[in-house]
Amino acid sequence: MRFTILEKIKANTPLAHLFNAYLSGLSTLEIFSTPRESMRACRVAFVTEALGAKPTLSIVEQAQRYYELTVLSNALNNLHNHIQAAADVLSDFFTEYEGSLIAYAVANRKRLLLEFGGGEDDDWYHTGNGNPDAGEGWEVTETTDPARLAEYSLYRELTRFFPGPESHGEYIGTSGPIDFHRFTVAVEHQTDFAPRKMFAAVGGVEIPMYRQDENGQMVPIPVIDQIEQEINEDVANERLTAYFNAVINAGQHLAELYATMAQDDLQGYKLLHQCLSNMLTVQMEAYPPF
Repeated sequence: MRFTILEKIKANTPLAHLFNAYLSGLSTLEIFSTPRESMRACRVAFVTEALGAKPTLSIVEQAQRYYELTVLSNALNNLHNHIQAAADVLSDFFTEYEGSLIAYAVANRKRLLLEFGGGEDDDWYHTGNGNPDAGEGWEVTETTDPARLAEYSLYRELTRFFPGPESHGEYIGTSGPIDFHRFTVAVEHQTDFAPRKMFAAVGGVEIPMYRQDENGQMVPIPVIDQIEQEINEDVANERLTAYFNAVINAGQHLAELYATMAQDDLQGYKLLHQCLSNMLTVQMEAYPPF
């Protein structure tokens, strides 16, 4: 049985650390949302609730949370991948191709045709070596014609990282802070599920918490120390969610910039690159707007 909904991002960027910390803040919600029923118990629970029963723990609400957390996990993983990939493309553009849109399109055209084939008849010529019918001896023709390079341009290459009419899933700028708000609030207030508070809520009294001292003995943790730790965690969680919102907000601004910029605007590409780099390193103000 699968007990993990929230898949951590396997990357070492500050942005990955930020997103993973955000996901970790939802661990309690994940525990209460993960299915543990048998097939029979699942079927009976759905049928019973569909007939009008009002159970203490609604399986319909649990199923919704499970779905939403799965989408959230996928979204943050995909968003990080798109930000990283778009930044890499722009980094190559400014280093390897020295900011030349023509040089980039020429090289990108050759790379894509050799890798995937296709194109038009005049995109290929035969060298005279090998059997042309067997696909041997074909090379990509050279061209700097803007019309033939258009679909291989830097702008077109970046299209796959931003949302469009036909796109599905999470891209840079697809979602805004409001779309994550419900879970952001849960991350910010995750100390509400601290053991001290949960035991007090259930039993009506403070339950002693213990820690190991330097001698290996278990000693009670003073309530004041527990409260101080929770306050410190609250401050850290508020800062975490502020940076998270700033990154998501920045993504929407970048998507708008990309959608409205001229395709030959070098300054626009420089701004995109700088902003994407800032997002990856989380070098931005902790509070929106970006």
